[in-house]
Amino acid sequence: MSEPQIFQPAGLVPTPEQRAIQLARLRHLLVEANAGAAKTTTLALRIAQALQRGCPPERVLALTYTRPAVQALRERLAEIGLPASLLRRLAISTFDEFCAALLRGLEGGEPAFLSTPEQLGPWVQRALARAQSLPQEPYPEELAHAGVGELLVEGLLKSFALLKGGMALDRRDEEQGRLTPALAEELGFDYLSLRVWSAYEALRRGGNPDRPVFRAEGDATYDLARALAGEAADLYQPALQRELALLVLDEMHDTNRAMFDVLAALLRANPQAAFVGVGDRDQVIHGSAGAEAAFMGETFLREIGPAERLPLSATHRFGSALSQAVGRLAHKPYASSASARDTALTLLACEGPADMSRQVLEQVRAHLGAGQGGELRILLRHPAQSVLIEDRLLKAGVDYATEGFAAYLQRPEILLVRGLHAHGREDFEGFETPAARAALLRALLQFAGVPPAADEDEARVAEQGLAEAASSPAYLREFIEGQVLRRAASGARALLQAAAALLREDDMARFIAGFEAALDPRRLAGRVLVRRQDAEQVAAGIQQLLLLAAQEGGELQAFFRVLHSQANRLLRSGAGSRPKSGGRVVLSSIEAAKGLEFEHVLLPGLSRGVFAGTGSAHENRNLLYVAMTRARGRLTLLYDRRAPSRYLIDAGLLPPVS
Repeated sequence: MSEPQIFQPAGLVPTPEQRAIQLARLRHLLVEANAGAAKTTTLALRIAQALQRGCPPERVLALTYTRPAVQALRERLAEIGLPASLLRRLAISTFDEFCAALLRGLEGGEPAFLSTPEQLGPWVQRALARAQSLPQEPYPEELAHAGVGELLVEGLLKSFALLKGGMALDRRDEEQGRLTPALAEELGFDYLSLRVWSAYEALRRGGNPDRPVFRAEGDATYDLARALAGEAADLYQPALQRELALLVLDEMHDTNRAMFDVLAALLRANPQAAFVGVGDRDQVIHGSAGAEAAFMGETFLREIGPAERLPLSATHRFGSALSQAVGRLAHKPYASSASARDTALTLLACEGPADMSRQVLEQVRAHLGAGQGGELRILLRHPAQSVLIEDRLLKAGVDYATEGFAAYLQRPEILLVRGLHAHGREDFEGFETPAARAALLRALLQFAGVPPAADEDEARVAEQGLAEAASSPAYLREFIEGQVLRRAASGARALLQAAAALLREDDMARFIAGFEAALDPRRLAGRVLVRRQDAEQVAAGIQQLLLLAAQEGGELQAFFRVLHSQANRLLRSGAGSRPKSGGRVVLSSIEAAKGLEFEHVLLPGLSRGVFAGTGSAHENRNLLYVAMTRARGRLTLLYDRRAPSRYLIDAGLLPPVS
């Protein structure tokens, strides 16, 4: 049947791939889109075509994974010429916002929304205390954990995100029986995390049959998915019946089990709706939230139904040299469109970490000196990799920000070392402000494993005591002796005292050679952090600090004096916020850069054994793929000349090693 009228976009001539997707009349269409291939513009074309055919805007639903993706889709629809009167009538939201709105109508109200670790932290700590005090706990030794503090909260919240997204406990086979340490290991978690999660959910729900006390990111999707799988599903399913004619899902590669179950229910409730899902399975790096490539593949076919597949392969973001490299890395066809810029691709061989940080600084200076504007994004696989780089930037007077992790001098493990040195010398003048002193005390309390407050009143009193101690450097020594070391878990106290004793010697050589053995950061962090990878990051951060000390040499006291000076400068300049000037420099995790693009991307640490993380080789490859495809004008890759990463060889950027 011929197309009666084709939507003609303003300022754009669709490629044949885009036109095929725009005009497709299919029940289920899965679009395999390469990074930079204008997937959002293509979805906008598909929506505009549906409206051109006479579909009322109210019968279209567009869902995405993130708020920036919502805004991007609205902007693309406006850019291709969709009238504002129609655009206002379209329902475009994140998946979680859609679920929250649906639940709000059913629950007759809206619970509080908690969006930060600071807001969620007290609830996590209460859940930990509740889990540890449950009567008749069959495995109390598994819950004997000394942890308290922001790193513990952060680690548990990451585990909670995976439990929510993957619905691991909700979908477990009843034949598996009650929760045991063995079952927890089988599910891929530790027993403590699962017990604390159960207590946290009980607190979050508050015993209210109508609605929970609060929700955080992902909770609305999880709550709706649970409800649709439960005995009261009939109460929720009518709300999904929206007479949809078109349902589109952007960033489908970020779909997790909870999202997929809601999606499947939506399609069952709207059997007349066409579905278009767009994603890049090589960008699945939200495994920490339960994302799986299978939801664009075999799971979709098995649980929803047959689907046609169309490609979106030509990138509009970067040139042919980079498209060929990432195509080889991901083992898939990749091309550049005629409109793509010629992206400069540079490899820099380094003689070690110090030389690598030096070459990063040279690239930063060149970018800022060129006066071209645009952001230089330095993408790191691990936060600890920023230590030497940040030190170079600080000494050079370069303004920078961080995303996805804190500036290194503000991380708890570095505060711990700075605080132990200051305590040993009884000199806290390097911590200039009450905020800096409070952060120091919280880091010390955390690693000491000081037990959390038993109730809100005790927590309030403890916070007041900490604030009073932080009000002046003169009060810190007494607080550390009485509230940190005296109340520390015995094993932690011995390690902290051994490390402090070594620092009191004020000997740089002894510090470099013996501090790690004295503190034993993996063991210390392992006592207070649930996730092994979090403890590894603490140890890696301290190792990088020792490497920096070895690189600097000189007197130990002078070394710490420089650290304090740099930390105070960061506080005064508001480090961690977005830089306000053009030509800005940002160090970030790869995850924080996902979905974004930058004029110049720097990727240090592409060396054997350095880029690898706690994930699988497949996820590490996906992370590199995402990182490389963020670049528009220039991509610079830095590696150790003696041990290049195999991924550089796989991408055809270096010859195979004989």
